Amino acid sequence: METYTFETENPFLAHPDPFQEGLRLMQYGSLTEAALAFEASVQRDSEDARGWYYLGKAQAENEKEIPAIAALQQAVQLDPTNKEALMLLSVSYVNEGYESKAYAALHKWIVTHRPDLGSIEQERMTMDQMRDRLVELYLEAASSTEVVDASVQIGLGLLFYNVQDYEKSIDCFSAALAVRPDDYALWNRLGATLANSGESERAIDSYYKALEIKPSFVRARFNLGISCINIGCYKEAAEHFLNALHMHDLPNQKDTARPSNVSETLWSTLRRTFILMNRQDLADLAHGSQDLSIFKSEFEFS
Repeated sequence: METYTFETENPFLAHPDPFQEGLRLMQYGSLTEAALAFEASVQRDSEDARGWYYLGKAQAENEKEIPAIAALQQAVQLDPTNKEALMLLSVSYVNEGYESKAYAALHKWIVTHRPDLGSIEQERMTMDQMRDRLVELYLEAASSTEVVDASVQIGLGLLFYNVQDYEKSIDCFSAALAVRPDDYALWNRLGATLANSGESERAIDSYYKALEIKPSFVRARFNLGISCINIGCYKEAAEHFLNALHMHDLPNQKDTARPSNVSETLWSTLRRTFILMNRQDLADLAHGSQDLSIFKSEFEFS
């Protein structure tokens, strides 16, 4: 279990209902503020599995994978039948390359979702055997219903994605989107899969669709920048990363009040982009304690 690190300065600790405020901010406001509201909620009631789930969801969408994993682990520990938390945790594990943990979470999900299909004796299997058996279970679940089960397709897509079978993964995510066309996280996942299969332009279209549905979706903005790198548009990539980092900032945040849960992934990718631009001077400035306004003279972001 990862230990969740709470922010030391949190304006929502005194809020009368931080959980409901977090839900409102998830829909209409800043993901950073939403995460702070959910932090306040679980600090008030550490046994609230819903609070931990939404905290993990906010952090994952905000491109802060490690705190997302810590929060989602708490959610699943408190409520092992929380299918939304299990699937989101599976996504985070896949993103971080935690193969065995991803398979364990996907196994818990399918056993909870379809207990009639049986389970797997994981301790007697190699990693490849575990994956193959999971694929069989998910395929059986997918074929046993007349309508498309989007969640099953997502799980199956993750299994194929994890072994770089991107064509099958794209088919699964596309099938899920056919029944959940407004799922911004799913558009982002499709985009990431397209990007990894070498289809950067189609990936960019998917990321823009995700951002059209949810403009505050930092993860899609970050992935959009990655695709811009892949097609050699470095300045545009840097602007997407700077936009994503700017979205992490709180309104009226003091320069000295830097958050505990900084996305080092975003900062390191921005540094790499500046190096690709032959701008070592800017790369040297790209670190987690930096005031973003220093980049305003050369890049457009808001």
